[in-house]
Amino acid sequence: MSRSVHAQWLLILVTLLWGSTFLTLQTALHWADPVVVVALRFILASIILFALIKGRVDRISFYEWKAGIAVGFCIFGVYTLQTIGLASIPSSTSAFLTGLYIAFVPLLQWLFFRQKPTSTIVLTTVMAFCGMALFANPFALDFSGQIGEWITILSALICAVEILTVSHFASGCRPLYLSFTQMITVALLACGTLLFHEPVQTTQWTWGLAACISALAGIVAFVQFGIGWALKYVSALKATLIYSLEPVFAGIIGWVAGERLGLSEWLGATLIILAVMISAWRPQPRKRRQN
Repeated sequence: MSRSVHAQWLLILVTLLWGSTFLTLQTALHWADPVVVVALRFILASIILFALIKGRVDRISFYEWKAGIAVGFCIFGVYTLQTIGLASIPSSTSAFLTGLYIAFVPLLQWLFFRQKPTSTIVLTTVMAFCGMALFANPFALDFSGQIGEWITILSALICAVEILTVSHFASGCRPLYLSFTQMITVALLACGTLLFHEPVQTTQWTWGLAACISALAGIVAFVQFGIGWALKYVSALKATLIYSLEPVFAGIIGWVAGERLGLSEWLGATLIILAVMISAWRPQPRKRRQN
């Protein structure tokens, strides 16, 4: 298989892991403030990646630091706003609103890079978005009093910027070093925020919090490494469509755990999967007839 195919399968695995974090993140918020959770998560992720690069920070190039800092600011915005939003809205609502980046990515590419999406991209993006709508029931949203919903939409917009930023820098960076510079940037930003931020609740140092933070840190370290490698060989738009599988995986995980999935959820999942399959399909050119 080509590297492009391997990259797409890696992004599917990344999306599976990503979709499993919403419930874990919401559980961690029972014991700690959102900014504290972000800080602990990325400090531990930085330590994990520091061990993987064997402490050789001197091998990181200026370009990789520049890329990591730029992406790190985006990640800090996404995870902090998403975590704050989860404190006041259900995880299913957060998953749907975060998924708005599916529409934001082609829109931003068109506005800022003048890259007009193809008819296939438009079709699959609409299919994926409709699938997410069926899956998460957005009709239950009430923007009149839930600031968490607007905060999560802003995190989705920043997430789209992050995808495009990683896609721009990925070809000139080594994934492991790029991931480390991202994680250390987010950790420093989160720690700096704690100097001015007044926690909404006192941190309860429990084994449950430790387990949640460990899982979240390990997943985010692998996810950012996987994205950094895969976007060398997959376009940002195709990667975005693969990311739309996130609510499908989250729903299946919930279903295995005992949650009920109705007809609309299964229809939504089918639409999303079809959108990803259509985006990955490439028709074979017709062979010329031999005389």
